[in-house]
Amino acid sequence: MEQFDVLVLGGGLAGVSAALRAAELGAKVSLIEKDEIGRVGFQRRFALFMEGRNNISSSSSWEEYKAALNMESEVYCRSLREKLNAVDVSIVEGVGRLANQGEMSVQLNDGGHLLLKGKSVILACGSAPRFPSTLPQEDEVVISIEEIPQLPALPEKVLVIGRGSFASETALGLQKRGCKVFLCSEYKDLFPEMDEDFNIEIERQLKEKKIKILAGKKLISFYKTEGELEVTLETGIKFSVHQIVIAGDRTGVERVAEIEKLGVRLGEHQKIFVDESMMTSLPGVYAVGSITGELTSDTLSQEQGKVAAENTLGKKKKLNREWVPQIAHLSSEVAYVGCNMKTAGHQGFHPVEGVFEKEYSADENPPQLKEKYKIVADKRTRLIVGVQIISKRSSDWISLLLLLIKKGVTVGNLANSINPEGAGIDGLCEAARNCAQALKAP
Repeated sequence: MEQFDVLVLGGGLAGVSAALRAAELGAKVSLIEKDEIGRVGFQRRFALFMEGRNNISSSSSWEEYKAALNMESEVYCRSLREKLNAVDVSIVEGVGRLANQGEMSVQLNDGGHLLLKGKSVILACGSAPRFPSTLPQEDEVVISIEEIPQLPALPEKVLVIGRGSFASETALGLQKRGCKVFLCSEYKDLFPEMDEDFNIEIERQLKEKKIKILAGKKLISFYKTEGELEVTLETGIKFSVHQIVIAGDRTGVERVAEIEKLGVRLGEHQKIFVDESMMTSLPGVYAVGSITGELTSDTLSQEQGKVAAENTLGKKKKLNREWVPQIAHLSSEVAYVGCNMKTAGHQGFHPVEGVFEKEYSADENPPQLKEKYKIVADKRTRLIVGVQIISKRSSDWISLLLLLIKKGVTVGNLANSINPEGAGIDGLCEAARNCAQALKAP
């Protein structure tokens, strides 16, 4: 039986991040993955956003598009493997299962069998899409976002169900490929972590792309008729589409009985419960990524992996979700980090906001897009505790803004910072100045 310090089951972004971090800290690490490392997650994230790569444009055929996606996937998977090899992570190709508290049983792809032992185990084997009882999975009719790259053709009309970055990006990506898109969520806000005024602006920009937003609406039923699906929502709204894509709910681990028998506590829909250190109810066994309850973003997957890896080596680190920058690649990039006006009070802050908006020209219709910036600060300390941005440069700034929040930067610091022409930080500085004015109010 080969022994390691850390065993990682799953080669998605969360698992790879965990393996890399543990190896960087000096641990002997083994990563078990049955398929190509990172492929599923990469294709889920970029299936509809290949324009500009390998000479792909909006006029390229769907077959050309899929070929470019597969090529880019291979490059990405190879780069992850090279990174793992560079820090001496042992890669085992096969299907793994948790056999005991510190043991992993692996059915190798070549037909053999292997038993690995580790001082700690990190479960990062992902999740599966969960289809509502009213929308059972059906090939090429009701599908998950993972199945989009396998479609022989894209539908003329499609309903996307879900909220957050995955649902919104899927809706926009399908629209760019020529589909008529309906985006439906039973919740009012597409981005629950952002304030209402930002949700309104995100909806406005999606609607300008001719995406029909059906927020706060729940699907009641659908039936097939003459090659289309007649959809009915609970408010009585009816329309027809050719396909339905589920971009939200997930179900967790497959071997429920086995893993529960070992002492791993599961929640609704077989999702693994973890604490702030990413540890399960079984000591020494951690879980990261979507297996813990949701389809996690790139940044959150990476942070969960790093937190779990550090804790396997005794570093006592906790996951603070609000300190994980989140980015959605929409017409204008959407990004946020820290508290919003709704959550700041729960953290003991007395929140005050400063908002700044401006329009800029775009090369496509509509000719004008709006940038929006918000600084959330604590009235007593004047410290910045949260930022929300809608801008073509959101991803350039959001990680830096997190560092500023962690370093305790005040509203005045940002408002009075030097702003070189063309640096693109002027919107954030203006939002900080407006926040400074709000802080002066009685």
